[in-house]
Amino acid sequence: MTDDMQPVDAVVGEALVPMSGLLRLLMPTTAVGFALKGLDGRYLLANPAIEGLLCRPGEHLTGKSEEELVPPPACSLLAECDRQILAGEASAGADVELACNGQSRRYWWLKMAILAPDRTLQAIASLIEPATRQQASLAIQETLQRLQEANRDLQQMVVELEQVASTDRLTGAWNRRRLEESVRSEMERMARYGQSLCLLLIDIDRFKPINDRYGHAVGDAVLQRLTALLQAALRKVDSLSRWGGEEFVVLCPNTARATASAIAERLRREVAAAHFASVGSVSVSIGVAECGAGESWEEWFARADAALYRAKSGGRNQVQVAAEHACHEDGAGHVAANFVQLVWRPAYECGNEVIDRGHRQLFTDANRLLAAILSEQSGEQRGAIVDQLLANVVEHFRDEETVITAAGFPAAAEHLQLHEALTAEAHRLLDDYRSGTRGVGDVFQFLAYEVVTKHMLGADRMFFDYLRPPAAATPTARPGAAASPVDPQ
Repeated sequence: MTDDMQPVDAVVGEALVPMSGLLRLLMPTTAVGFALKGLDGRYLLANPAIEGLLCRPGEHLTGKSEEELVPPPACSLLAECDRQILAGEASAGADVELACNGQSRRYWWLKMAILAPDRTLQAIASLIEPATRQQASLAIQETLQRLQEANRDLQQMVVELEQVASTDRLTGAWNRRRLEESVRSEMERMARYGQSLCLLLIDIDRFKPINDRYGHAVGDAVLQRLTALLQAALRKVDSLSRWGGEEFVVLCPNTARATASAIAERLRREVAAAHFASVGSVSVSIGVAECGAGESWEEWFARADAALYRAKSGGRNQVQVAAEHACHEDGAGHVAANFVQLVWRPAYECGNEVIDRGHRQLFTDANRLLAAILSEQSGEQRGAIVDQLLANVVEHFRDEETVITAAGFPAAAEHLQLHEALTAEAHRLLDDYRSGTRGVGDVFQFLAYEVVTKHMLGADRMFFDYLRPPAAATPTARPGAAASPVDPQ
């Protein structure tokens, strides 16, 4: 590389392309050609700019190799770039001559290593810009700079959203979103290292009469006072979350059942001995359960909930410990996220289970399709995934429209028009895919960028505030909890 080129590493870092960066490179409006090829040398994804340069009209880059696309002199230079990438370089580039509209033009072709989380090479990305070396460098640098800025903005937005979305507004404790995120992490750590993990489910005894007699303001003060007592009595490794209403959850990492029982008893005594303004004394009942090997979150919580129910039914102001979980084999293997998977985060939730479930399904669909592309599954397998994911898009839109209309979202009519446009595009895309005029990469781009990144993480946020329940709202049903014949306060 000559001196008039910017140092590539200063632009692309370690060449790990995040999802938001990949999507923007795939945008139809990009001025820089972008493509991704597997280690077998055949292309997996490409944007229209590079296909227009390397393919004949109506043809697609997917499945082709550079030997089929570029003249031998350029192919030799590109092969040398590949060798450098395979030898461990983060990036490599070359000046090549390509025919465009019957004329030979010079292009700068930059290749970047795409690494898996374990730092092994997974694919090779290409950026192509028709220009002199210096112009190409500036164009590529400008494109990547926009990507970096977009990623920083997205990261900042996620931080701000999570600060709001992970904390209970009344008590300052974690809310159930943050809890469930932490539970997943701790259960994975338990499975990996064999550490114990316990759950305390705490319920204020006879809380409803407090609200009825003294009013909700006093009830809120009781919740705030209780939160302060519990947080002061817990260990640093423990986390306190408000599950909803008068129920709290304590997650105790690396803690066996006997220790968790002792912690619960200490909390019960602290609360019973404390004074609460306007109310006097308050007591709590606590259910304790240790997570068993192969047990799901729902099963684990249900056992803690059953123990809590025994404490309430047995006279309240006591601790009950669930029996040990019967172990069973879990045949499901752990699949590591690859370098461009969409990762669902609690900050993306709106609080409505119907919409959140649909959004999570779209994340799953995008990742399934990308996995099918990268693993080079058969056309029939990919086609089945495409059919299902586009059907899921349409179904989700229908469910979402019902919810936001019922919630009184004032811009519901305009939002429905966005759905209609995306649905029409989905049907056109499906028809084109079946006829062979559009590739599976086009379907992935539509789902991951147009539906997930642009619409779901953009336009959908406009109605989130209309769906969030008030702080004192009754919580939704607990996972795995069956309806009790009585509801002991």
